[in-house]
Amino acid sequence: MTRSSEASKAKKAAQAKAIPPEWYIPKDKLPPESVKNVTGFYRTCGVLNQSEIDIVDLQPDVLLSKLASGSLTALETTIAFCKAAAVAHQLTNCLTEIFFDRAIERAKYLDETFKKNGNKPIGPLHGCPISLKDQFQIKGIECNMGIAAWLGEISERDSVLVTILNDAGAVLHCRTNVSQALMFQFGETDNYVYGKTCNPYNRTLTCGGSSGGEGALVALHGSVFGVGTDLGGSVRIPACYQGLFGLRPSLHRFPYAGARNTLLGLEGIASALGPLSRSLDGITAFSKSVIDGEPWLLDPKCPEIPWRQDMLEMKDKKPVFGVTYWDEIAMPHPPMRRALSMTVDALKKAGYEVVEVKPFKVAEAVSLVGELYSSDGGEDLRRTFAKSGEPWHPLILTAGMDKKLSVWESWQLNLKKDDFREAYLNYWNKTRELTSTGKPIDGLLLPPSVSTAHVLDKWHQYLPYTAFFNLVDLPAMVIPVNASVDPELDPVDTSYQPASDLDAAIQGCYSPEVYENAPLTVQLVGRRLREEEVIGMTRHVVKALEASKV
Repeated sequence: MTRSSEASKAKKAAQAKAIPPEWYIPKDKLPPESVKNVTGFYRTCGVLNQSEIDIVDLQPDVLLSKLASGSLTALETTIAFCKAAAVAHQLTNCLTEIFFDRAIERAKYLDETFKKNGNKPIGPLHGCPISLKDQFQIKGIECNMGIAAWLGEISERDSVLVTILNDAGAVLHCRTNVSQALMFQFGETDNYVYGKTCNPYNRTLTCGGSSGGEGALVALHGSVFGVGTDLGGSVRIPACYQGLFGLRPSLHRFPYAGARNTLLGLEGIASALGPLSRSLDGITAFSKSVIDGEPWLLDPKCPEIPWRQDMLEMKDKKPVFGVTYWDEIAMPHPPMRRALSMTVDALKKAGYEVVEVKPFKVAEAVSLVGELYSSDGGEDLRRTFAKSGEPWHPLILTAGMDKKLSVWESWQLNLKKDDFREAYLNYWNKTRELTSTGKPIDGLLLPPSVSTAHVLDKWHQYLPYTAFFNLVDLPAMVIPVNASVDPELDPVDTSYQPASDLDAAIQGCYSPEVYENAPLTVQLVGRRLREEEVIGMTRHVVKALEASKV
């Protein structure tokens, strides 16, 4: 590891120089390790002035409106978010590539163009600072994805997403840290180039993975909204762990072309990009802007499905929800159960129909997902790591990576996947037997994880609450419930009898004191390629939760 570790040190040194000296917080002014929750530190650290604090505290819809009207300039907005990102990085180690200078020049250009155009924005995201997971290539900027062998590799072109965001008027100011080789399987953000990222709500906990850097940055107001990717939960787990909205769309609804990745060529189960935001308005603004950018003209895998505002608004439709309380393999920890109960109670109180839906063949799905992920016998990662001598992260699940499938065996595995998807579609349709309308449920509520953010380096190695929906390729949204772990409300459930040794191990991880201040969320799943409807149903859930607290 000598060569890669030395290169990593050089990369970290260059990264440090990309932050202006005056944006650094003196070491004696940084919160000591004993301070777990640092989410409000950007307001008191002295790097941002009051007007900049006010800017980064704005909800995305308000900020975009102010930028479009000219009441905020792109330059002052960009500087504010660059400062907040710099602070976030010092607290959690969430950034990879830092290109604040380039972002500021872009903001100046946007302000000049705004004036030349008669005070008109150039697009729906005019002047909006957006961060990207360290996969999305920007011409002229290094993109190593936290892999030692890829250090120094400069992108020769923009990813399609970057092209669309630029055309929409966005300002890209930084990229964020990832799990080694994007292996969401260990649920943390850590690699041998940039190191570990922690959770700003409780720095003894992880921010999740593999889009964990995005989760930490957005939670600390360092970006209006960020972009992650999701192969088995890599958008939804960081959203869950940081109490954010996070959308995993159906495959190819948003453009992935031109992004770097490992496991390229794996078609049996694939990654989708999706946004993370503190506000549902941020998810909506990103989704609509990207779809309005006609990605099917730039990415051949994108279906030509324009934005469907009527589907989002659901004017003539009151959604019916299903709820799955647990998958009958691993029981969610008490706070996750409370979050789901709060949501179901709020919806019922608001007059929505909610019916219980039993889980569908989770053990079979777990086995199938594992076979798909490791169908190359781990060859892709071994080849990648061998170039620099980089070791595998100790938390990566390597089970099954000793068997490489033949082409024929891989084809049979894909057939099993297709059969499973068809069976689940039929199962969803049969929920018409549970509802008073005689129609299937519109959305399914369930936990996004067995736990809130788990302890650093202690991954419980359980993914089905998210990965199941990658297997069946359904859009899913993580929704914060504006609550956190409370020792009085979330004591250890001493009456619960674990269903298995795995379940017992997961239950043994829980302590309300250890998980102090971890945010609570739920997950909402919808029909394939109906992302607008998932956003619309999320609006109903959010309004019901807000009304229940009045």
